[in-house]
Amino acid sequence: MLKSKIVLSLLTLFLLASCNVLGQKDIAQMDPAELPDVNAFQDKFTREFMGSLDEVEDGYYLFESKTGGYTMVYPENARMDKGYFEMPDDNFEDIQFGEGIETNDHEYGVRATYNKGGRSSDFNRLKGVFEARTSYEGDYESIEYDDKTIHFATSEYFDQEGEIISYNFLGVIMSNYSDQSVSMAYMTDKDSVGDIDLEIIQEKALKIMESIEFK
Repeated sequence: MLKSKIVLSLLTLFLLASCNVLGQKDIAQMDPAELPDVNAFQDKFTREFMGSLDEVEDGYYLFESKTGGYTMVYPENARMDKGYFEMPDDNFEDIQFGEGIETNDHEYGVRATYNKGGRSSDFNRLKGVFEARTSYEGDYESIEYDDKTIHFATSEYFDQEGEIISYNFLGVIMSNYSDQSVSMAYMTDKDSVGDIDLEIIQEKALKIMESIEFK
């Protein structure tokens, strides 16, 4: 009798687990009315990258790279730019996302490039590619964490008259345990920043960089 009860209990648990799996919907295919009312889910392309319906913390959701190589926190009202998305294979991915002043206190755009293998463990090679993209040739501050190292810098873009047009927060994030990296540029529009303390914006940029977890 006891053996029968144990078998019945295990069978019940198995069936419940199966129902839970079968009942889950892929977020990308869900009805927008069932999703959080923020751009991360209401924008069709952006929600393809969302890994959970639950906030990671206030105002941020879980982003999952389509390569499967890393996750990070993602601002709830940022939109991915499908036109700039590139992923030829699981070793490389280039994404861009951003947000306007309609939903944020400043306008910004982020470009993040994931690399796996080869040069991903060579900071000088990564820096060279990043310099060509950002025109920044200065020094980086290295911030060590248990699982990764962030090489961080700030820069400014100027127009032809020498006026600042954007403030930029740059990071080369490298795994300490595998040949994986993400090069990220968080760029803000100077006019939209106004009187906002740049330290606050830098903290927001670093929050995203620090949240990166390599798989």
